[in-house]
Amino acid sequence: MYLLAPPFILLPTIHWLVVQDYEVQVYRAHALLGNTAVLRCVIPPFVRDDVSVSSWFRDDTIILPSSHDAGGGRFVVTSTGDLLVRRATAADASSRYSCLTLHALSGERRRSTPAQLLTVTEATGGMPPRLTQLSVTSLTVDQGQHVTLGCAAQGHPPPTFSWWYESGTPVASSGRVWASQEALHILGARPEDAGRWECRVNNAFGDQRVHASLQVTAPLAVHVTPHLLVVNSGEAAMFNCTVSGSPMGSVEWLHNAEPIPAGRVRLLSPLVLHLAAATRAHRGVYQCVARGDDDSAQAAAELRLGDTVPELQSTFIEQALSPGPPVSLRCSAAGSPPPQFTWRLDGQALTAARLGHRYTIGQYVDQAGDVISHVNISTVRVQDGGLYSCSAANSMGTVQYEARLNIYGPAYVRPLPGPVRAVESGQVTLRCPYAGYPISGVSWERRGVPLTSDLRRELRDGGAALHILRVDPAADAGVYVCTVRGSQGDVARGEVALAVDSPPVVAPFTFQPNLREGARAQVGCGVSSGDLPIRFSWLKDKAPIPKSLQVSEKQVSDFLSVLLFSKLSSRHSGTYTCVASNNAASANHSAQLQVNVAPQWLLEPHDTSALSGNPLSIHCRAQGFPQPAVSWLRGQGGKPNDFQPLEPTEPHMLVMANGTLSILSASAEDEGFYLCRADNGIGAGLSKVVEIAVNEPVRFDVMEKNVTARRGQQVTVKCDVRGDHPIQVNWLFRGQRLHHSYRLSMSEMKTAIGLQAQLVIDQADRQDSGLYVCEAGNVFGHSELLVHLTIQEPPDPPLDVEVVEVDSRSVRLSWRPPFDGHSSLMGYLIQYKRATSLIDDWNHIGTVNVSISSNEPGGLSMGNKNKMSSAVIRDLHPATSYHIRMLAVNAIEASIFTDPLTVKTQEEAPSGTPQEVNAENVDPDELLLTWKAPLADTWNGEILGYTVYWNIHGNMFDEKNSTNKLEVRGSSNTEIRLKQLKKFTKYDLYVQAFNDMGPGPLSSPVTITTKEGVPDAPPRNVTCSPLSSQSVKVSWSPPPAHSHGGIIRGYKVIYRPIITDYNFRTVGSEVKRTASLETYLHGLLKFTNYSVRLLAFTNVGDGELSQSAFCTTEQDVPGPPSAVKTLTLTSDSILVSWLPPKQPNGLITQYTVYCSRKHHLSKPTSFRVGPTMNTHEIRGLKELEAYETWVTASTVVGEGDRTRSITQAPNSKAPARIASFSQVLHEALDSHVTLACISIGNPTPNVWWQHGKEILKTDSRFRISKNSLLIANLKKENEGNYSCYARNLFGEDKISYKIIIILPPEVPLLEVIGSDHHSIKLQWTSPEDGGAPILGYMLSYKRDHGNWQEVNLEAEKTTHTLEDLSCGGTYHAFISAQNRIGNSPHSAILTAKTKGAEPQVPNTETLMSANATSLHLRLHSWPDGGCSMLYFVVEYRMRESNEWILIDNNAPPKNLLIGDLQPATWYQLRLTAHNSAGSTRVHFNIATTTLTGETVGPMQVSGKSKNAGRFYEDIHVIVPSICSAILLLSTGLLVYVAIHRRQCRQDTEYKGNQGLPESPSVCKAAAEMDNKRNFQQIYSSCPTKIEDHLTLKQSDDSSELYEMSPYATFPVSCDLARTTNTPTLDYTMQFKTFGHLENDSGVQQGCTLQVNRKRQHMMSDDSAGNNGQRPMLSSSLHRHGTGKHHKKATGDNSESDTSGSPSAVSTYRLPIKQATSRSLEIYRLDSSTESNEMSPAPQRRRTPRHYPICSGDKRLASHNSTETSSAEDDASFSSYHLQPPSGFSDNRELSEAECDRDTIQFGKILSRFHQKKLQKRSQYTIDV
Repeated sequence: MYLLAPPFILLPTIHWLVVQDYEVQVYRAHALLGNTAVLRCVIPPFVRDDVSVSSWFRDDTIILPSSHDAGGGRFVVTSTGDLLVRRATAADASSRYSCLTLHALSGERRRSTPAQLLTVTEATGGMPPRLTQLSVTSLTVDQGQHVTLGCAAQGHPPPTFSWWYESGTPVASSGRVWASQEALHILGARPEDAGRWECRVNNAFGDQRVHASLQVTAPLAVHVTPHLLVVNSGEAAMFNCTVSGSPMGSVEWLHNAEPIPAGRVRLLSPLVLHLAAATRAHRGVYQCVARGDDDSAQAAAELRLGDTVPELQSTFIEQALSPGPPVSLRCSAAGSPPPQFTWRLDGQALTAARLGHRYTIGQYVDQAGDVISHVNISTVRVQDGGLYSCSAANSMGTVQYEARLNIYGPAYVRPLPGPVRAVESGQVTLRCPYAGYPISGVSWERRGVPLTSDLRRELRDGGAALHILRVDPAADAGVYVCTVRGSQGDVARGEVALAVDSPPVVAPFTFQPNLREGARAQVGCGVSSGDLPIRFSWLKDKAPIPKSLQVSEKQVSDFLSVLLFSKLSSRHSGTYTCVASNNAASANHSAQLQVNVAPQWLLEPHDTSALSGNPLSIHCRAQGFPQPAVSWLRGQGGKPNDFQPLEPTEPHMLVMANGTLSILSASAEDEGFYLCRADNGIGAGLSKVVEIAVNEPVRFDVMEKNVTARRGQQVTVKCDVRGDHPIQVNWLFRGQRLHHSYRLSMSEMKTAIGLQAQLVIDQADRQDSGLYVCEAGNVFGHSELLVHLTIQEPPDPPLDVEVVEVDSRSVRLSWRPPFDGHSSLMGYLIQYKRATSLIDDWNHIGTVNVSISSNEPGGLSMGNKNKMSSAVIRDLHPATSYHIRMLAVNAIEASIFTDPLTVKTQEEAPSGTPQEVNAENVDPDELLLTWKAPLADTWNGEILGYTVYWNIHGNMFDEKNSTNKLEVRGSSNTEIRLKQLKKFTKYDLYVQAFNDMGPGPLSSPVTITTKEGVPDAPPRNVTCSPLSSQSVKVSWSPPPAHSHGGIIRGYKVIYRPIITDYNFRTVGSEVKRTASLETYLHGLLKFTNYSVRLLAFTNVGDGELSQSAFCTTEQDVPGPPSAVKTLTLTSDSILVSWLPPKQPNGLITQYTVYCSRKHHLSKPTSFRVGPTMNTHEIRGLKELEAYETWVTASTVVGEGDRTRSITQAPNSKAPARIASFSQVLHEALDSHVTLACISIGNPTPNVWWQHGKEILKTDSRFRISKNSLLIANLKKENEGNYSCYARNLFGEDKISYKIIIILPPEVPLLEVIGSDHHSIKLQWTSPEDGGAPILGYMLSYKRDHGNWQEVNLEAEKTTHTLEDLSCGGTYHAFISAQNRIGNSPHSAILTAKTKGAEPQVPNTETLMSANATSLHLRLHSWPDGGCSMLYFVVEYRMRESNEWILIDNNAPPKNLLIGDLQPATWYQLRLTAHNSAGSTRVHFNIATTTLTGETVGPMQVSGKSKNAGRFYEDIHVIVPSICSAILLLSTGLLVYVAIHRRQCRQDTEYKGNQGLPESPSVCKAAAEMDNKRNFQQIYSSCPTKIEDHLTLKQSDDSSELYEMSPYATFPVSCDLARTTNTPTLDYTMQFKTFGHLENDSGVQQGCTLQVNRKRQHMMSDDSAGNNGQRPMLSSSLHRHGTGKHHKKATGDNSESDTSGSPSAVSTYRLPIKQATSRSLEIYRLDSSTESNEMSPAPQRRRTPRHYPICSGDKRLASHNSTETSSAEDDASFSSYHLQPPSGFSDNRELSEAECDRDTIQFGKILSRFHQKKLQKRSQYTIDV
């Protein structure tokens, strides 16, 4: 029995509520008069899932979601929370709206702020419907919830709405699901309402569609039938799972709470589980688990087995026994009902009564329900042997098992009690019932004839069984004799009789056809052949015939039985089976009896009624045999007569298979009388007449229509209403009910189907256009007809015509569509001509007319975006002025022309190629390319420069995607050097000119081959394999073809042995040259590991070395042991000791010790000793007789050379000797060493150790044992000689050890020997090796704030190049050496920088140009500072705006066009250039031109910021102020440190590259402070003269020209009094930075000048006439700093960035007012450039400049805040130890008074800085 409880528990969902404050608000909405407005309640996304709109407020009126009639039906709240304001009026705009929300979890309510949120305007022309919501929406609701779907769109005339379900079924205006224009209402949502609802929006100018996907959720419920299923074994079983609720995601079946293994069951569908044949494994509980998105449910059912086929659980085995002991045979089986066991011996039933008292047969049932049966034989005999079988049987079947029991003894054949019976034509097996064991053979004979296997007979089981196929009574019945032969020659014979029985054969029979109820019938079953007696039985539908059917059975004779039916009824129908059986078998035959029955009602139809539009069903069902056919007929003329079959042309009427008449949507046409008829041909059949009544609410054939009329005409609007009377009609216009007046009249007239109403308007005018509503209603419902009246007239001319885009050969016009006169605009007419004649002269021969159709643009681009239309006039001439005007056209007539516009076309890219392109070789990787400018008539503008492309000859060239290109700025620069090319490679070179508008065509390619060089890559696939003990084979592949660098002349094989033994101090490399791709190396050391490296070489030189390949030569016979001793032990033994060979030539496998009598010719005796032994005692010798001994070593190859012979004689008086040897040992520092001293002698000698002259004793350093000395933790002082002494009465001996301590290597010295943009070359010196050869180096490097990377280098290398580095990046590196002892300390961290810097300050004239509506940026012209540009961030805003507009935050270095600008308007442009070295931000002021191409006046800057507020609210004021305060505190701290530093100046010298002072802690702190200050650089600011710059009158108060940054300090003792002879003077701040000398790249000078606004205006006025055509410039370069470094005019768009030390400065001009001929003004803020990299930037002066330094080292650290950031992140440099700057000098120290004076002056400068910051918040100034 199984428990039906669910196998698992569905846990409830736990919601964790996090209290979050939120606000709801409603955004302003716009609607056209008469259209529907949509107000949306905006809920924050983080609570949107739990918060819903509960109601809306209109002023003081509450609008609930269910109040569809709020405000006269004009206000509807949709299920998504939106508020629909239908037929919006001007009064709706003055109301205040707000929404109220409810938090589902916390119950909290929030209300938005009430406000006037609706704007209602009147349309000026025809407009197609425009959606004010998403075109595809989705909504999920619970079952039973009321649903309102909205469809928001606007147009003119106001559009009409219709709703459809699944795009095929229209939605009626009444019922549970009904539509009301833009709202669809569903009362009590049901699962069948789920699906796709479509809203169709239409008016005279177009249509739109909105699709809403509705999902109705209902709790999942699962039921499984049958709940309990009992089947017999082998029968089929099926469970059906019914799931209700939605959504349902998946269905899973489980068996006893576990997933069902594949193949055990079959799923006919996900909800139907089927078992083909039930077994015991299928029993248990089956669960059907349904899961949805947020829900799950399950149900269970149990499968029990009824009767099951027996299954054997255990059986006995075949065995052979001797006579005498007892035997027990056992079988067990399971089944239902419990099976009964039958035992047989050789096929005959086995009973205890038959076999006697020695046999016992038993059977019982155990606790598990299994039946266990056994046969016990108390004393087994030979005759008990045979084939035993146990069979378990119940009503479901039988299972049998058999095995032989063999008893040792002579052969014996057991007589059978009777014949073996077989069925004719069947099969039979005759078994010989023999016993005895072992048996040599069994044979058969019949009638004296031996039997063998043939087509019908087969001998099985070694002849013990005879199997006969297709048994024939004549040929096979009789007696068979089996003969059994024992292994001892004994023979036994026995007879087996076979009797054959014949089965019955039933003759076929059938029932009489066309039998009806009440008739009589009979059928007979006869047997044509078979043995008697025969037994008959009858079945109906495979079961005994029930007595209630009163069917009699009569056996007429021995072979005939008759079945009699006295009165037939429908219950007698079925399949009848006659079963005939005899002793041989059973046979049967079946026949079908069908009784015809007249039709009878199951569901009789009745009269019914329904509302029009609703579905209607009438049930009509009958039963009978054959199954009656149900048909429907309809009375003609609405009367109950003349019934005709339903027409198939009425698709809304369906007759179901069960006879039900279904009308999908009832209408008045469906009313009348219907007849249901059921007939099956038996009897008269059935029929019933019913009446259908349809109650029709008011409705319209069309829900909406459009009416058009000409202005001034009379208009008649008709309203045809269908429905039952009485009907009431009202007219509304713009939401107001209409009444009779002098221009309006209304009338009504009844019709046969309803009512006709009409509205008449006299003298129609424009204001009569709009939405008219005809409202109709009766007792069954209400509806409305929407009539859009349009009064048509000629259109107005196009509005707001302007030129929005000008190209070289085209002009794009933009305009706003005018009022269309309520007639669709057919198109526009554009006229244009060259501006060579008067602007009003349009009768010119050059006037061109261009027609634009509203449907077909005719090749011109025309669109409608944001209510603006546009068109492109093409085929114009570049740089030409045109006059343009246009008009609009509708179906009535054309409008008047617009006012003419004047426009000038742009330039074009060059159309010619550069001339005389030529290329020359310079270096193997460098080419010189020269050319001449294109022909002048193909320039198409000013040539700005050239682009040079290079491509490997033969490769596909793609100009757009090519990365091999360089730009040459300036039309006069006509040559370039191409570097870093591939050597000995053929290139195709192209040159391309470009101007403001872009690049021209490419020149024809110039092909040239670079010079030959050395290979750039090593040989590949280097392999090394041994050939013998002294030779190896080396093979390789050539370097990649693109890396040959020339013609490879051969290869060098560099090889050396890898020696780890300390005796080999240095092992040199050998070189072998070869031209092939393999070679053989001979004469190598035996059994030695070799390192092999290769390089390829050309005529120019050697290429790159390959990685090492390693291989070991093979083993050989070893050399002799390096030393040997033979010592006397006793009177009959000696001791031989030795040292391993110096040249083992392999792995030593054994030592062989030889001993022979001296001067004796007998064969020497040998002793084999293991490879780890070094002594051997030879015994059994004669005292005082001389013996010769020697030793050999062996490897796997063989035995090596012998040592010299040593003669020794045994002696009982053995002198003291030491078997160990003197050695020189190289040991590692801090290791342990054991010195052996094996002493022998008789008597035992005394042993002691000496170190020098010191006799050693056991202590913490030395541990002396019997045969050794242990020295622990070796130190350098432990080096020296250690002697061991041994002495006894007969002699003494001594050995000495020399110990040498091996140390790790010394520190290598690392330095930089060169760098490039992407590589740094390093060099180091080989350090002292510490006593062991250096095995290699470990080079570690990283980029600033990156992760360390390691490179393993070979011992021979002293240089290495770091490749693939970032351009302009700062890198740190250190190196350590390693030997077999360990690694050396790493070298000092070396800092180096790749070439390149952040982007430089661009030339504004080259960078950009402007026209009336766009700005053209040539980003590719931006100087990259030596590192390729990565991307740009482009932003702009109007001069008076506070908000930056992002154009692109990842703009490539290409041309960029900023369009849609306003003519004659000042803009601010902010560009940030990025490369791998950092970024540079520049601000520009720029003005667009007028539409005629004229420039505007200079930008007027107000004296006070519009948005000025309290100073502490401005981040540009408060941040510099705070930073200044921090700087003052830091200055005081520096002064304090400097005072202490002076006291220990003698200890502050830096040592080497470490940069660490050898001084007390306070001095160390001062040095570290100086060190950190070196990172931040030291500056000097002095104005210098620069040619061609602006003039500035020298003022006494010159210090006011400079406004110091709060993040920088400067020596101020600079002489500002300088004379100038030029008309202009530029002031430049001189910055001197310090760093590594290898990064010097030249002098970088610039000027930074700050003036107040008063001086700025003065200078502008003074110089206005000098440069009339020069643009007005005020520029500043930004660098990211830790604080705000400048102030913007708007006051709310400031940046805060971080940087490090400055690396460059730029030159800037004073702002001077210019003439208005050009309107391009550029300004750059905060014009300092700096880098935060650890090493100084490369842009420094070459000649170090010495600056005065205060005594006590009172230097002022500078930290400049800018808006250019390097690629390195900011970090603290306190962990790095650097030297003072190389350019730093202390040759002149200032006195204390001078330093105090400078400090006071610096404080004054800071005070003046803060005052000016507050005064100039609206100015853009340069802060240094």
